[in-house]
Amino acid sequence: MISFPAFLGPLPTRSALLILAFLLCGFGAASPHEAKLIAGPLCTPGEKPETTARVDAAGITFEARPLTLAEWEARLEKRVSGMKGILRRRDGSPPPFQVFLLAIRNHSPEPLRFQPGNIVRIGAQQQDHILDYTDLYRFLEEQGKNPDALDGIRESFFDSGLTLERADSIERLLFFRELPVKGKKKQLVLLLSAFQVGTETLQASLPWHFEKERK
Repeated sequence: MISFPAFLGPLPTRSALLILAFLLCGFGAASPHEAKLIAGPLCTPGEKPETTARVDAAGITFEARPLTLAEWEARLEKRVSGMKGILRRRDGSPPPFQVFLLAIRNHSPEPLRFQPGNIVRIGAQQQDHILDYTDLYRFLEEQGKNPDALDGIRESFFDSGLTLERADSIERLLFFRELPVKGKKKQLVLLLSAFQVGTETLQASLPWHFEKERK
């Protein structure tokens, strides 16, 4: 597990996010083919292929790792039997999503107020926000599936805002649109752009870099 310091300064503006996205384009040199996400902003000689990134900020711990299709579908199946392939395309092919498992633990004496919609995925020349319940509902409609089936697994993924009191924790999936091939190079960051601990508003980031998988 790789840990990183939190950003405790002013919240990023849209222009600041664009600058960060631009800077990400200038680092790393992994092939877009057979690329794997490794925790940490840069490739380090001799590093262990750790996929879990961690950051601590004001008593709050965030841990995230990218999941394979088999891993996140197994979590849905464990939640509700028969839901393993609910988010696959109509023809049974893999769904167009990139999925992370995000765990949050509150070690602070203050409550944490967290809005998943403030998470920004920043990659090579692009940035986007999570897919929420409405987005996934619409996807199922487009695939000719029953969108109301989402209700059974709604507690499996981050959607609306939440509050964690002292010593509380939560672990859920984060859904994003599928990362294009051109985005599978250099770096990828999950920017937690605004969360509140007590009356203080903070930000933090979880970075990875792409490496060509060893055969």
